[in-house]
Amino acid sequence: MQRFLDTYWVLYFAGYVVAIIVLGWLNRDELRNGDDRIYLVAAIFGVAAGVASAVAIIIEVGGRLVLLIPAAVKKLMERGREEGRQAERAKWEAWLKRRSEAEANQLPFDEPPPSQRQ
Repeated sequence: MQRFLDTYWVLYFAGYVVAIIVLGWLNRDELRNGDDRIYLVAAIFGVAAGVASAVAIIIEVGGRLVLLIPAAVKKLMERGREEGRQAERAKWEAWLKRRSEAEANQLPFDEPPPSQRQ
């Protein structure tokens, strides 16, 4: 878990630095010659923090989804297995009931069990 958190913060910091570099490069003329350079620098750092936060949130949500998808698939598979078991059990119970009724009425019963039918 600690390694994941370390990686998470490294990615956040990398996103922050990349955003500052890109925004600085896009506004290089204003930074060199503009009158309100201090406001532009503050805006660049603020936007970079927002971009880095968005990247961190996307990574966090993506990581959670990667963990949740296998659990959801497993739950769906288990539900499908249980439904299959119930259907198979119902077939056997019906067959056993027909066989018991035939035996009670002393009738011949030559129906194959559900496991031998297709």
